[in-house]
Amino acid sequence: MTNKLTNIAAVFDALSNETRLQIFRILVEHSKDGITPTEISQILGDFPRNTLSFHLSLMSNVGLCSFEKKGKQIFYKPNCCLIKEITKFLLTDCCDGGCLC
Repeated sequence: MTNKLTNIAAVFDALSNETRLQIFRILVEHSKDGITPTEISQILGDFPRNTLSFHLSLMSNVGLCSFEKKGKQIFYKPNCCLIKEITKFLLTDCCDGGCLC
């Protein structure tokens, strides 16, 4: 359980940064086909590529997103299953098991 809590805390820590939260929302909006760092940078108003790379790397390390290389481009996608698992974990004992949220 401690390892699971540590992993969940790392996800919340990553999402507690406003920029990474914005990036995650962009990933969710483009979850079907994925999105390149260049496109993310443009959406964020020409966000610096090295800073974006840092954020995407951190998010990937905690499992919030994955990437796939297609030719010379890298496409990022969100890990929506992780968010669903964390939500389920948080609400497991809510309302005596009959969550009304």
